[in-house]
Amino acid sequence: MNTPRVLQVCPNDHPPFLELCRAHAAALARTGVVVDTVYFAGPTGAPWETATYFGIERGTRRLIDALRRYCAPRQYDLVVAHRYRAYQVVTRARGALSGAPIVSVAHEFGMFTRRRRRARQRLFGRGVRFAGVSRPVADQLLRDHPGLAETFVLPSPIDVERLDDNRLARSDARDQLGIPQSSYVVGVIGRLHSKKRPLLALEGFIAAESLPPEARLVFIGDGELRGAVESLAIARGVGVNVQFAGRLADAAQYLNAFDVLLFASGSAEAFGMALLEAMLARVPIVCADVPGPRSVLGPDGLYFCEREAGDTAAALAAVLNRCAGMSPQAHRRRIDALRSRVEREFSLTAVAEIYRGLFSRDVPHPRAGS
Repeated sequence: MNTPRVLQVCPNDHPPFLELCRAHAAALARTGVVVDTVYFAGPTGAPWETATYFGIERGTRRLIDALRRYCAPRQYDLVVAHRYRAYQVVTRARGALSGAPIVSVAHEFGMFTRRRRRARQRLFGRGVRFAGVSRPVADQLLRDHPGLAETFVLPSPIDVERLDDNRLARSDARDQLGIPQSSYVVGVIGRLHSKKRPLLALEGFIAAESLPPEARLVFIGDGELRGAVESLAIARGVGVNVQFAGRLADAAQYLNAFDVLLFASGSAEAFGMALLEAMLARVPIVCADVPGPRSVLGPDGLYFCEREAGDTAAALAAVLNRCAGMSPQAHRRRIDALRSRVEREFSLTAVAEIYRGLFSRDVPHPRAGS
């Protein structure tokens, strides 16, 4: 009997999709299948040795033809398409897939907000099962396109053992980042992009008057807003307290350097891999109270509220102050609960169980608002 084979398709390996696809492949492997991974574009850094890169940045027809050629000598039992672009190409090339069922994973909100996409789904996407990385994303899929009856939640998995093995001790992480061992550190991991709201993170840090005078705000990541954040920090007189580590290949290994992770993304955030990584590392988390991140953290995050006509930075600062003033015992209860939540719901083992359900067609379909 041949070993079942799964094809995983993703437009590119931009962070976090290199590690994310690796984790999906590892979860699938736990079900006893062989996994092939295809990226449309070329590698952005060191390539994943076992993945295939088409090296095609543009051209839907070129991608369809390339995928057909790739699939021709292979027989697949399941195809997992990450993001809309992969779904679009896979469904147009499905004649080469020998009838393999297709799962399309939405990693962001708004996959079918556009009317044209809904119309194309009716033409080319019949029989495809759709998944959202979080319950709010799955619910929105159903609200925007009620015809997507077979919609479920397929969270982004995380390799617990690998991250635990790679994480640096607190003193080593601080040495490598150039952070004084005695400083109270608020860490931010992610692109310096408007979606991640690094300027709000800085404003909240500045307004958190109960933090120790030597407190530092450390950004791991890079992006188009770095200059604006640096300029604001200097203008507000906290330039010496704000540090930019830039983009690091494995940011999660430095989490022990932080006293708290600040996750400032707003309602556009569908999930949040940095949240899972901090939960595993037992680092307290301050986070905006918005649907995507709340679906990851559950009841044990320290949330600040969005204020439509008020000062969100002040709300954020109040929670940073509260976090800094909490006792180790109070933090322990929360961080232990968060660690258990990752292992229970987002580990490779947990996501492998969802994939087993896919093979048996036994995955529950979440309804909007459920």
